[in-house]
Amino acid sequence: MNNKAQPVEMSENVEQEWNADYRTYSVEGDHYEIGYETAKRSGEIIEPGTSLSGDARITAEKSREVTKEVFPAAVSEFDGYSDALGIPDDEMLWHFTPGIDGSCSAMAIETDDGILIGRNYDFFYSESRRHFIHTVPDQGYAHVGVHEGLVGGRFDGLNDQGLFVSFNGAGFPDHSAVGMPFHLVVRYLLAKCDSAVDARDTLRDLPLREPKSYLLADSDSAFVVEAHPEQTAVRTPNAGLLVATNHFIHSEMEAFKPPWDNSVQRRNRLLEFSNLDSPTIEDLQVGLRDHEAPVCGHEDGMATLWSCVSELSTGRISYPLGAPCRNRYSWTITPRVE
Repeated sequence: MNNKAQPVEMSENVEQEWNADYRTYSVEGDHYEIGYETAKRSGEIIEPGTSLSGDARITAEKSREVTKEVFPAAVSEFDGYSDALGIPDDEMLWHFTPGIDGSCSAMAIETDDGILIGRNYDFFYSESRRHFIHTVPDQGYAHVGVHEGLVGGRFDGLNDQGLFVSFNGAGFPDHSAVGMPFHLVVRYLLAKCDSAVDARDTLRDLPLREPKSYLLADSDSAFVVEAHPEQTAVRTPNAGLLVATNHFIHSEMEAFKPPWDNSVQRRNRLLEFSNLDSPTIEDLQVGLRDHEAPVCGHEDGMATLWSCVSELSTGRISYPLGAPCRNRYSWTITPRVE
């Protein structure tokens, strides 16, 4: 692995990236106000006019009720979003349906100075809303996270207690399962949990809508919870390194999402970090720019839309507004002091 930490010129699909809606901003208040302000910033709901019928509608309604029992503030955020845009609740019901499989990569590395985090989010270029939000709720922990349009959701982030949370796709969901959708799971953990241990235990008790892996870390500990609506299992660092891509590793979970080539290649590439004596944030940035596996992808459906690195002992996280191979980690924020 080379040691050049500067981004390289990479023109593939650059127009799709330039045309995407990258923004950074802060919102605060109660969850209704946060939903209202987020909607005003967004301008419209993603995929307007989407409606559900039959079993899909029934399952989404049940999942909304389950979410309301566990995380009522999130449903209040839906109300604010709806009022801001003047759209019926029915058009947002599909946000309680399961997502689809994806191809993200994440790692946690133990160092003498605490745990380092690296994470790439990969999906389709058509997912063009990419808002990096500093959220300060009147109840719960302040946090930084990425919102791509699913109401109330965050896909990864860091809270003011120093807890990092992200998800990775892990197979196609059972559309009949009732539970909290993944984007609200990440948001819930950021808002409610003060440590990786707390997040691990909380996550394992949540009603889950779909299979995902969740990387949970603070300056002292890191876990990957491999989660399926039927069961969960926990992995911890091996030789100071913990990697999550898009298949399950734990022996109790592998049958739910077996290995597949691209996921294995990215995992093996990131496992090379175990060969470094004293890994740094700059080393992580290099690894996240890799085009051999590739960890940084440009094929639609596996395209890297954003990335982040964090030295958790500092409570600071940095994002490039785009693929890390051609963008610097320029948006740096410390949620506990901002």
